[in-house]
Amino acid sequence: MSAEHHTVIIVGGGPAGLPLAVVLGGWHPFFRNSRMFAARYAPLAGYLQQFDRTLLGLDMRHLVQSGIKPVDLFRTLHHPRQLFEELDQVAMDFRCGEPLDALLISREPVGGLWNRAPQNLLTLSPGQWMEFAFYPLAQHAAEIGHSLDVNALILKTDLIEYYHRVPERFGVAERIRTFEEVERIEPHVRGFQLTSRHVQTGTEQRYTCKYLVLATGQRGRLRSLGVEGEDWPFVTSHYDKPADFPGERVMVVGGGRSGDWAATELHDAGKQVYYAMRQGPAVHWRLIGYSRHGLPYYQRMAAILESRSPRLNTLYHTHVTQIAEDGRVGLQTPEGDQVVEVDHVIKEIGGTADYSILQGLAPLTLTPMRDNYRFQVDQVQIHAHNYESIDVPNLYIGGYLAAGIGLVVIAMHGTTYAIAGDILQKEGRLSPSPSLV
Repeated sequence: MSAEHHTVIIVGGGPAGLPLAVVLGGWHPFFRNSRMFAARYAPLAGYLQQFDRTLLGLDMRHLVQSGIKPVDLFRTLHHPRQLFEELDQVAMDFRCGEPLDALLISREPVGGLWNRAPQNLLTLSPGQWMEFAFYPLAQHAAEIGHSLDVNALILKTDLIEYYHRVPERFGVAERIRTFEEVERIEPHVRGFQLTSRHVQTGTEQRYTCKYLVLATGQRGRLRSLGVEGEDWPFVTSHYDKPADFPGERVMVVGGGRSGDWAATELHDAGKQVYYAMRQGPAVHWRLIGYSRHGLPYYQRMAAILESRSPRLNTLYHTHVTQIAEDGRVGLQTPEGDQVVEVDHVIKEIGGTADYSILQGLAPLTLTPMRDNYRFQVDQVQIHAHNYESIDVPNLYIGGYLAAGIGLVVIAMHGTTYAIAGDILQKEGRLSPSPSLV
């Protein structure tokens, strides 16, 4: 089988991979001295206004040595303050130029796991934190005639509509292949060889590339309970809406944000919910306490639990031991073994970053990253100025998988510009700007 070659291949079409396809597709950032940015970051504004070329040509290595991380620089240019007031506050102007030969491969439509988020889900952050700097959410809303408060939590449906519009809006749709699962990435004389399989037809495809960007996110591989009966048809890892679960009794296995959302929405739809989790009540209530004053559904969850609703049975320090074909679920609890009869089991136990697709390459140096909100990912050690793996040359790590990126939504696409700039400089498309700091 002959392989299709590209200079760059991006694996993953979520909020880390998608903006990189646009920037490598020719949309480069230039400094614009916005009123708000200049007022808040005068020294940085004074430095950047000396450049009349694209910011992708900045000497990122020198900036890091001066104490400025690329992710922090571009996040600040994009969000000089956390609240959005006007389009002109973004201290970057994007201009379309010559594209680089880049291809994005995704196992789902662009937008990543947001495609599979529950139908009615509110995001955890203001909508404009989820946007790309080259396409502010307020601009998108104006273009489609949609009234949207970009400082409020955004519905999944509005967010995914925004992401889905990006490829055509910026002329990169032909550079994106969706519904392809990358199964292997191996060394090749031209750099890397990728083997993918179409998720619908099963057709195998091979690619080679000089530069590879891994932006598959922290849920590349879903976790398993590892118990007998986990594959019965009434057991699922995907929750969308209560109407998908006929019957009265549903067990949610989890304990994080996804499980909390499913348990709350199912309860309010009239279901009898058994909520099983390995953690104890103190850990669970810590998450609720962090969130109940900012997220409406956590206010609701707290109210349900504090009212001791009989339709939400929380099972702490509990392990699922078996799932029978007739819907009986075996549990190991502090009070002893129990059996609960249900119509459905929903596994909201998260996933892990999947580095197993990298075969025959040097092992990656990984660093566990955890936060107070049960976000867990093993991040790849990278060079701080370009997010290139310290172990594998020309392998770049996008988004949350890059060590030091921070597990906050406002930073998830911050690796875009340093990666694009480094590749373009290596390809001789840009020469690094002189270091003026």
